Amino acid sequence: MAKREYDSEDKRTLRVLKMQQDGLDRLSEQTARQQEDLSKMDERLSELKRRAQALAESEGIDMPEEHHLPTPAKHQREKMTLDQVPDWSDLEAKAWEEGTSSHVEVEDLLSQEEIAQTEAQVKRIYDEFSGRTGLTKRDVAFLTVASSIQTARWAMIPKLLSKAGKSGKVLAALSPSAMAMLERKPKDEKDLAVIDEANREFQEEAEWEVEEIHEGHKSWEEILEAKDKAPMKAFNNDAMNWLFGLVNTITGTQTNSNFKSVDETGQPVKTPSVVADAFSSIKEDPRRLAAAVYALYAQDKLAHGETVDMLKPFTEAMAPQMESELFQSQMQQLASINSITLVGQQAAIPLVINMAVGLLHGFMYNPEVDGPREFYDARTRKILLMSNLMASSSNVALAAGTEAWMKLDVGGLLVTATRAMQDVSYLTALEDEFIRQHLDKALEQELQDIDSHFLNLPAVK
Repeated sequence: MAKREYDSEDKRTLRVLKMQQDGLDRLSEQTARQQEDLSKMDERLSELKRRAQALAESEGIDMPEEHHLPTPAKHQREKMTLDQVPDWSDLEAKAWEEGTSSHVEVEDLLSQEEIAQTEAQVKRIYDEFSGRTGLTKRDVAFLTVASSIQTARWAMIPKLLSKAGKSGKVLAALSPSAMAMLERKPKDEKDLAVIDEANREFQEEAEWEVEEIHEGHKSWEEILEAKDKAPMKAFNNDAMNWLFGLVNTITGTQTNSNFKSVDETGQPVKTPSVVADAFSSIKEDPRRLAAAVYALYAQDKLAHGETVDMLKPFTEAMAPQMESELFQSQMQQLASINSITLVGQQAAIPLVINMAVGLLHGFMYNPEVDGPREFYDARTRKILLMSNLMASSSNVALAAGTEAWMKLDVGGLLVTATRAMQDVSYLTALEDEFIRQHLDKALEQELQDIDSHFLNLPAVK
């Protein structure tokens, strides 16, 4: 078993347990000696009886029939009352008086067999948790798609951001604490100047503006109507088709493979404005993103000759995903993003993709196959974390290898860092809770055994 540090309370507890174990060992030794003495006495008695029988036979005497006293009923275990239990302070004092060592470890109280059983039990618990949160074959396939979408996202950013490029300098200016929040800025005036200059350059050259490309945003009901339409395949890349499928479905636009976009009337509109308008629409009503995800999912099924039957209303079906801690935290991050900053728009794209991927994976949840929801959500987070890491690592490798730092996806790196902190924390907390529940079950059994030794226990309310 792994070594651990013991605080003063642990040491006092182990010392008392050691004293009690030593007392039980002495009692066990005394019982063994008494048993051995009784066994020897029985052997001597049997020998005397044998000799007496032989002597009686030689003299022609009939031995009287043996009469044994009736065997007493099986001894019933005596129970004790709670007032017979010594105070803990008395036990500690007794351990001190008996000179029990204060340097006691858990391993000193367990046999090798008990240690082996404990390690096997711990391994079983960890294996069970790993099995419940481990990615299935369907999850791995989903991860591949999610990673390709994230990679396509940063690959097309330079086309959307025009010639704007101070990403490398912006990244260098960000302090480590900035990685925890998408829009937190360093306090150093030089760093602020670099970021402000990059943002001015971005706004002037990329012309990324939040402008509505039609009268008002489409409602989620209007967006959901697209589920019966044929999917648009403007790009040769499925990931790009899915990415712009979301944006175009939400905004009612169409983006071609040359990244030029038109509105519903066929009038040209700026593609960066289309993307910015989609973000603005999602901020107003997150159900619009969920409706677009479902519409694309239904379109894909329709293209393969399948149909999707909603057994429950759309809002009820999507509620578990949209009300989850994951989705709510993502919405808070999206709401905090300044819509016309370089890092802000770079961060908004992967953040919205994460939200869409999480919604789609959540929509595919089947309790009969996937088990409890919390473990399925853990798999969703693993998919998001791994897809973000793979996309960001490939982006950094390309930017470093070519020294084309304007291609560095600073916002994506911030989202990846945030995902890593949040998802690892969530998985760790879930694992701790899973282990605690198993320990509580074992403790409950032990407490029931302890209670069986006492009389007149107070009723549990």
